Amino acid sequence: MAEAAVRLPSATRPASRTVLPGAAMIAVTFGLARYGYGLLLPEMQSAFALSPGAAGLISSGTYLSYLVANAGVVWVSSRLGPRAAIGLAAALAAAGMTVIAGAGSSPVLAAGVLVSGAAAGLAFPPYADLVARCVHPRRRDLAWSTISSGTGWGVAIAGPIAIVAGDRWRVAWMVFVGLAVVTGIVAVLLAPAHRGRERLGRPQLSWTWFFCPKSRPLLVSAVLIGTGSAVWWAFSVAALREAGLDATSARIVYAVCGAAGILASVSGAGFARFGLRAGYFAACTLLAGSLALLGLATSHLVTALSAAILFGVFYNTVIAAQGIWSSRVFADHPAAGLAAVNTALTIGTIVGPSVAGVAITYLGFATTLIGAAATVVAALAFSPPSANRRQILAAHDCHAAPVRT
Repeated sequence: MAEAAVRLPSATRPASRTVLPGAAMIAVTFGLARYGYGLLLPEMQSAFALSPGAAGLISSGTYLSYLVANAGVVWVSSRLGPRAAIGLAAALAAAGMTVIAGAGSSPVLAAGVLVSGAAAGLAFPPYADLVARCVHPRRRDLAWSTISSGTGWGVAIAGPIAIVAGDRWRVAWMVFVGLAVVTGIVAVLLAPAHRGRERLGRPQLSWTWFFCPKSRPLLVSAVLIGTGSAVWWAFSVAALREAGLDATSARIVYAVCGAAGILASVSGAGFARFGLRAGYFAACTLLAGSLALLGLATSHLVTALSAAILFGVFYNTVIAAQGIWSSRVFADHPAAGLAAVNTALTIGTIVGPSVAGVAITYLGFATTLIGAAATVVAALAFSPPSANRRQILAAHDCHAAPVRT
């Protein structure tokens, strides 16, 4: 995330003018434009005769376009201001989803999905900057956790819309478009005007951080979590449908996952009480358990709902823990830490759906989901350091590239 060069007095702008539109924009760009693909995938697969491998490649493309947009948003924000970046994010979300809704072939569908994925990459950084500039320091953690919870709200809203739309998946996408347009207009109007002297800088990331013993566990863990969790977002609804659940039940499971994710906003209290290492270990274990549970009992609705609740809560808990962990590893440059973790997580989400698509073709959904769970379990080997390990790392003379902006 970018770090603003200018800090405005918190009294000049109510926090609600940043937090509420921020949560709504994340709901639209992540919950609808990005994760709506997995929700409506079975109907789109049928319409375009998409194989699991092709569907996985398209899903991976959303994360790739996200990564590209995330790198380019600084140029937009620095020269045109947060309003332009937020407006462009909403425009790309609406445009991409419109293309998906009107797609007549799989290449056009893929193009729409790529554009929609880019919208998410443009939405997050401006609000990271606005929280740092416009929200009182004591309220920033709460403000940011509220904005981040927008993903859960978006998924929770998308489910009922898809249920009402039924087999008319194009109608669902057009409703998503309408929400993107309305949200974008309101968010742009509430965003502060650009001031020419503002210049935002994004930390320059380095691959050497993967080799430093201080940052390596954090980044490798993020890649593994991204790889395993992306299988849920891309293929959970398709797995449920393949197992015999009807479309409405499968979409309810997906919506429940989104609603459950909102509960992770209180995870910070758990980390404060039990410690980051213990909390991270428990959250990763339960996250892996949710994927394995879905793989082993996909055809049972109650079990699938239980898996969805576990996944929603503990996926977001793990992401929150990685944010806290990164602020410790990159204590002098927290923005660099967030950017590094976000990039590592996205690398995993690019790999996950593509590999899963091939695995589903040859091994089936159950085995693929269990494999995703095993990938998350592997992240346990890269948990936050113990007290003794922290002392050793404190004395380590790291030769990785320094943080630059």
